[in-house]
Formats: sequence, C-alpha cells, structure tokens
Amino acid sequence: MLVKDVLVEEFIVSNPRSQKAFERAREILPGGNTRSVFNSFPFPLVLESGCGCEVTSLDGKVYTDFSSDFTAALYGHSNPVIYDSLREIFSTGFALGGVVEKEAELGEIIRKRLPSMKKIRFCNSGTEANMYALATALIFTRRKKILVFDRGYHGGTMSFPDKGNPLNLPHDFIIGKFDSVEGTQPLLSADIAAIIVEPLQAAGGVRPASKEFLAFLRKAADELDAILIFDECVTSRLHFNGMQGALGVIPDMTVVGKYMGGGLPFGAFGGREDIMNLYDPYSQGIENTLFHSGTFNGNIFTLNAAIAASKLVTAEALLRLNNLGDRLRGSAHAIMEASGFEDMYFTGHGSEIGVHFRGDDAVTFS
Repeated sequence: MLVKDVLVEEFIVSNPRSQKAFERAREILPGGNTRSVFNSFPFPLVLESGCGCEVTSLDGKVYTDFSSDFTAALYGHSNPVIYDSLREIFSTGFALGGVVEKEAELGEIIRKRLPSMKKIRFCNSGTEANMYALATALIFTRRKKILVFDRGYHGGTMSFPDKGNPLNLPHDFIIGKFDSVEGTQPLLSADIAAIIVEPLQAAGGVRPASKEFLAFLRKAADELDAILIFDECVTSRLHFNGMQGALGVIPDMTVVGKYMGGGLPFGAFGGREDIMNLYDPYSQGIENTLFHSGTFNGNIFTLNAAIAASKLVTAEALLRLNNLGDRLRGSAHAIMEASGFEDMYFTGHGSEIGVHFRGDDAVTFS
C-alpha cells in the first residue's frame, strides 16, 4: 500500500466534521470554497478559529500555522492590537460613504516605508491593485505590451504558470524568463508599456530575483521609457523599505497588499507623481482624469486595522522576523544534508520559505 493512500485514509477518518462541512459547501459553492488555492484532496480541513500562531479545525484539532494565510496573517491570528483597533469603529460608525482622515494617515505610513509610492490609491486586494497599476501604465505610455515573467503571480487574473491561465486578462503579455538577463534581453522592444515583476516570486516557487536582474530591468525600462512595476504584495515584509529598498533598485510604480491590511481585505498601488496625477482632477482637470472608485476602497475597517498593524511592523521587528526565517531555512537545509535526504529542499529569502519535493512519489508504506 502506498504511503499517500495510508495517509489519505487516516485523514478521512480523523476529520469527519470537515468532510461533512465540505460536502455541504459543494452543494452551493463550486469546489466547496471561493478560494481555489484551498482545493485539496480528498477534502480540505475546515477551520473554526485561530489564536496566535495556531488554528483550530472544525474537528477540534490544533495546528501550528506555517502558512500564515499566504502572508496576510503576518501578525498572528486575533492579534490584540489589531482587535482593539477594530472595536473602536463601533463607536464611530462604518460604511460612512465619504472621505475619512485615516486614508491620508495610512498613505503617509506606506510612503514612509516605500518612498517610490509618491502618490497612492487604495483598493481591496493585491489582484485589484495590480490590475489598476498595469491599466495606469498602459494609459500613461499609450502602449499595449506588458513584459511579465514565467511562473509570476500578480493575482488570479494575471498569473503565468507553466500550463498557462485561461482566466488571465486579455492584455498583450510578453512572457520572459524570470531572473535571466539573457532570456529577457531579446524580448525588449520600444512598444513595451510596462515591466511588472515580483522581487521574489512567491506562488512561483519562492524564487528570489537577483539584484543584477532587477537592475537590468530598471535600466531597460529607462531606455524604453516603459514603466517598471514592482509587485511587493509579499516581498515588502522582507525589509522595512521592501526589496526595492533592500536592493537599491527603485521602480516607477509599486503594488502592495496582503499583510499590510492587518488581515483585512486590502490593496494599494502608487508611484511617481506624474503617473499617479492621472487620478487627480485638481491638477489634471476633470475631463483628463481617470475615474477610480470602489465602494470599499479605503473602508474604515481596513484603515483602522492597517494603521494599527503598521505599529507592529517596525524595522527592528522585520529584521528579527527575517533573521529567524533565514535561520529556519538554513537549519532545515542542514538537517536534510546530515540525514542524506535529497528529495526535500528549501528556497526563499528572509521569512519567505518555500518547501520543495522531488523524486518518485510511489513510496511504499512499511
């Protein structure tokens, strides 16, 4: 009997309530959820609660959380600082339907960390922020082509796995080879509007880009008058000033999301003033201004949570976090080498760690 068959059977027997909840969900939700990354066989665990670095399943089992909601739960579950910031809202009201001061406050906080974001717009996810950043670059340059990279992920409608993604937006994408100057150079042309890249590919295998590659893209964008966009939804946690600050390669536009919302829905895009002023009717005139709206852009729940969370993400806290990540990755490598186990290896940078497996999966159980 194969090891995986034994483990699957044990999983089914141990999680009856999760299985029942999954079967109920499938009656109304295709796949039993609305976030495809959670698809797993025979069924996913159904979670009931979380506290600190642990989550509890519907079957009452407590797990140490190494996923951290794919970096969105950086602060741990039910963080008291963020929790208290949300409680404040119930005394002031929510869904006010107007401008609130905390929009500017959060914008100032983000700009202090990521100076490339001279002007900023808020939205509700990293996917949405990437969509707007690219649309802005196309309009600003009056061109159509976008240089992206293999295995890159900029949201569910802009991802480039080896098998392709039929849900991608119908842009004119050119797919380059990530972290390869030689593989990208021949693709450069004067009709490229934007180059968008993750300084470290998260969903694409937790693969860091070299400083040399990012500097090459910076130089290429300058020569082509194209817009260089860094998707730092994940990587902004790897240094107080993002990977752009750590490496000294500054983009024209930056996209953030994930953990910056304090665990609530959040996205933001920003960049050079001349680009972002396309959204400013007071400098451009109403007839020349791009219209960007959204019912929950800058909602008070996310603003409060994000401002509270920013007090936790100090330069010192991030340095400690990323040193711990480097230490964990290095220790895991050492354990694998000492044991002579070659079918498991680790990639990443700082607190971003990718675990990879190779070899024959048909291992027998004994």
